[in-house]
Amino acid sequence: MHQSVRSFPAVPWALRVVAVPSSDVDFARYVRDLAGAHLDGPVLEARIRLRYPRARVHPNDLSGRDAVWYAYRDGHWEPGQSS
Repeated sequence: MHQSVRSFPAVPWALRVVAVPSSDVDFARYVRDLAGAHLDGPVLEARIRLRYPRARVHPNDLSGRDAVWYAYRDGHWEPGQSS
């Protein structure tokens, strides 16, 4: 199976990361702790996936907005998930 290679924008300091679902307190805490460790996007995703193998990290693609990244515990957002 071929995995696509994603590019991540450069990150000058700690990431602001939103954990999805935020209702999973353990996941949200883990993401927050790792985001404060000054990791770049690919490393952050790799570290999260050690505990949550399906997790994915995506930067906010909206221009003109503060840099916000999203860590999806299940790899993507699903309707009905708290964010």
